Amino acid sequence: MKKKMKLSKVVSVVTASMLLLSAAPAFAQETAQGTAQATTQAATSTKAERAYEVNYKVLKDGTEEVSEADKYIAKPAKVTVEDGIGYVELTLLKSSWFTSFEIEQDGKRIKPETVSSDAKEDTKTVKFAIKDLREKLTAHMAVEVASMNYKHTYTVQLQFDTTGMPGAPSKENSGEAEEAEHGKEYEVAYKVLKDGTDESSSMSDFTSKTAKLNAREGAYYLSFTVSSSSMIPSLQYEKDGKFTDVVVLSEDKEADTRTIEIPVADVASKINVAMEVNAGPRGIMKHTVQIQIDTTGMPGAPTKEEETEEPTIEVTLTDIEGHWAKASIEEAVARGLVNGYNNGTFNPNGEISRAEFAAILAKALKLDAEIKEEAAFTDAVAIPAWATSAVEQVNAAGLLTGYQDGSFRAAGKINRAELAVIIARAAKLELFEDSKLTFADASDVPAWAQSGVAATVEAGYIGGRDGNKFAPLAQATRAEAAVLVLKLLQAAK
Repeated sequence: MKKKMKLSKVVSVVTASMLLLSAAPAFAQETAQGTAQATTQAATSTKAERAYEVNYKVLKDGTEEVSEADKYIAKPAKVTVEDGIGYVELTLLKSSWFTSFEIEQDGKRIKPETVSSDAKEDTKTVKFAIKDLREKLTAHMAVEVASMNYKHTYTVQLQFDTTGMPGAPSKENSGEAEEAEHGKEYEVAYKVLKDGTDESSSMSDFTSKTAKLNAREGAYYLSFTVSSSSMIPSLQYEKDGKFTDVVVLSEDKEADTRTIEIPVADVASKINVAMEVNAGPRGIMKHTVQIQIDTTGMPGAPTKEEETEEPTIEVTLTDIEGHWAKASIEEAVARGLVNGYNNGTFNPNGEISRAEFAAILAKALKLDAEIKEEAAFTDAVAIPAWATSAVEQVNAAGLLTGYQDGSFRAAGKINRAELAVIIARAAKLELFEDSKLTFADASDVPAWAQSGVAATVEAGYIGGRDGNKFAPLAQATRAEAAVLVLKLLQAAK
């Protein structure tokens, strides 16, 4: 068999020739990097088209190694969702070298539609439908460089990175997923509820009984299958008060199903989903439902036994040796103010949740167990049973209250500015509006927290971090919470 010249050798020779002939960069678009960022295009029909820029890799056939062909297809790709179907647009660089470009679907080779071409720039943009962005897509290409007497065919796989599709939680806002292994997939039960209730919606008959929860890049993504898909032309989820089209991962027209994916900001909170349903003679009906995930068995989720009472742990902890707060943590654990985890760790540098801190405060301050009037938090069902009373108590005491939208956000984290304000309230420190802070990042302290931070610093409850910085927006740690609560008790003596 004749040994054929590798594409990498052709690249080297051709690139060298181009540098001699032209001072212009050969592939200006190769520098495009980064994760997907959504852009909403103008509606061209009754349904809004949504377009996303998605990064990807071109891999050698059957491997995880990047192919030389990766350099000859522009990044990122454009992915559109039109009438529930996903389409990919790729731009071929040095398109005159490609005598053919086909993608493989259902075992058949398909020639993509040519959307545009530019003879001067020697580029061509092609478009094709895609069933599942998470799966590798096989492509076949034939390359011919006449000037080099080179001709060869290649098989590669395209691997798309769906991280960062619209509405995806940012790393800063996805504390739950940080404990999950990257790439880990969980099979979870979930409920489709009538809007504003805990009653099952009839729309649950059109969804799979279980879903998959994927952890990647510090965030969670929920995917499930919708049946009678043609009856539900539109599916959107709520993010920051706005509804955004779900991502369609795959579609089976014969079975009339499609698998969709929704970014999850907080696995403990309900997800608002809006849908349009074709009700035949009655026309298009609009429904809003809530999806509630059953987190049982996930990292950090309480077991059924733990849901009835707050978890307990032995005083001996394996991960605090040498930690600056070791003594305080041990004392707080011994007093029953804080707990470790069932594996014998405390995770001192881990971020503390609002539910956890509520429980610590309620214990330390011995707040009254009887609450005259319960707070009607809109997300009360997401508050763990072991923290319910504590949340009610700290809220009634005005120490740790809910948000303007009526939620408590039990799984949410507390930053250092918030922590200082809560401690100032608990210690009943006197606040002064003209308080001045001398930290290098004093300007980062929110105006509403200035006096609270100043009071707790002056009283010796809390100090700065390295570099004379207070780091007001940094998440408070479990160790910091334990130390501050102990100081509260010591000051009360």
